Amino acid sequence: MYSLQTGGLAIFEFIVIILLLVIVGLLFHINSKLPARDRVKEAMERDWNQKHNQDAPN
Repeated sequence: MYSLQTGGLAIFEFIVIILLLVIVGLLFHINSKLPARDRVKEAMERDWNQKHNQDAPN
């Protein structure tokens, strides 16, 4: 069984930190492959479409 002595705890914390850094690195890599988005433009277009679709008769 794994004992959490001073050395064991330090190794465990080190492994957790390394894994967190790997995960953050993977997320940044995935994010860099996504196309850039203009969120303000998308929101304005969505609002404009909703406004004009509500005005149209059913």
